[in-house]
Amino acid sequence: MSASTVSKQDIVITGVGVVSSIGIGQQAYFDALLNMRSGIRSLSERTDGDATPAADQQVDGVWIGGPIVDFAAKQYVKPRKALKVMCREIQTAFASAQLAIEHAGLEDRIPAGEASPLSPHRVGAVYGSEIFFNPPAELAAPIRACIDSQGQLHPEQFGEAARREIMPLWMLKYLPNMPACQIGISINSRGPNNSLVVGDVSGPAAMIESYTYLTRGIVDVMLTGATGTRIGAMRMAYHGDRPIPERGSYAIDDVSRPHADDALGTVGGEGAASLVLETAEHAAGRSAKPLARILATATRFIPTEAMKVGVRPADETSRPSRDASAAIAAAIDAALRQSGLLAGDIGLVVSHASGDRQTDAGEAAALQRCGIDGPVLAVSASLGHCGAASGMLELAAGVMALEHRMIPPTRNASSANEVRLLTKPQALTSPVVLCVSYTTDGNAVAVLLGK
Repeated sequence: MSASTVSKQDIVITGVGVVSSIGIGQQAYFDALLNMRSGIRSLSERTDGDATPAADQQVDGVWIGGPIVDFAAKQYVKPRKALKVMCREIQTAFASAQLAIEHAGLEDRIPAGEASPLSPHRVGAVYGSEIFFNPPAELAAPIRACIDSQGQLHPEQFGEAARREIMPLWMLKYLPNMPACQIGISINSRGPNNSLVVGDVSGPAAMIESYTYLTRGIVDVMLTGATGTRIGAMRMAYHGDRPIPERGSYAIDDVSRPHADDALGTVGGEGAASLVLETAEHAAGRSAKPLARILATATRFIPTEAMKVGVRPADETSRPSRDASAAIAAAIDAALRQSGLLAGDIGLVVSHASGDRQTDAGEAAALQRCGIDGPVLAVSASLGHCGAASGMLELAAGVMALEHRMIPPTRNASSANEVRLLTKPQALTSPVVLCVSYTTDGNAVAVLLGK
């Protein structure tokens, strides 16, 4: 198929794969959203071997999060020896890709090659990613080797100690481009392969890049997704970009309160999501059911005050502001113009709000500025903020809402401020979904999905 024959309206989503704290698999994830289940809990319950609070420590602040409990990567990663060079984020990304392939009904065509009607050169993989931090225990042995008998640390000895104590391929576990690489290898892709590391918008940005390869006629199928975490011990130590929650009198599973007038701060989570994108012609040729159509995409960057001065304080009362409303509104306006739709045509907004009062208020202001007053879904109320995975998890929720013609409610919706969060499931009456994501620096993406 040549580039001139592919309309921008002819790119469809045929598969969704999700690995999250409220469910693994697209249906489990969406059912959990419909039932307002929470994945927020004490990190003492995590099962990934990372840091947990001491037995006598109060469960508050960074010790509240949305871990994926009892995730078994070996169920999805083949060959299993590849697990040796996969950190947890790579494992969850890989699992989400396998689930998306299965949901799309592509098991008979992937891996591409001689046994498949899909050419390896006509399939690609683009993933959103972030810095991957190793668990502290992995470096404990070489650090101990640098401590002398008097208890003095000698950092200059770390290089030699690391060569003795750490496996030679250790760094491969933590390279941000490895989700796309590992997934590309597994599907025998020889088409486009790329990794985008742009914070919260990494997933939507990866989807947009994948979309352009399809509209240019370069490929027939793209795997796209994102993975991330905000509950790794090293990431928790490297905080400051979002306000840390203070539990107060709330139950642990109600601490994540996006768009709430009593928002407590941003709860960390983890997860991964993948989408299968195809040309409509390719999907029809294999009798695949499109779940959604990409109507328009737009990305805008207007620096926040915090970005302008290079300071990102997490204190709610501190200045400069992390409000990205200008960029969000510009992206939404551009997407609406591109699609020819009006604000009133939007049946659902999948929000990026996280419980950070500054950024949540900025999103609400942008929606109002664009004349959008329809139902809003904030998935972070159930998941927490999942870093680079957050935007793709929101896109997955939007696709599933279109497939089922249902809008899930949002936990803690009764305390919503400025936007219309639902307290119970509601039919999606207008089959147009707007997904917005943005960063505290002022990078915003708007994606319009339709049937």
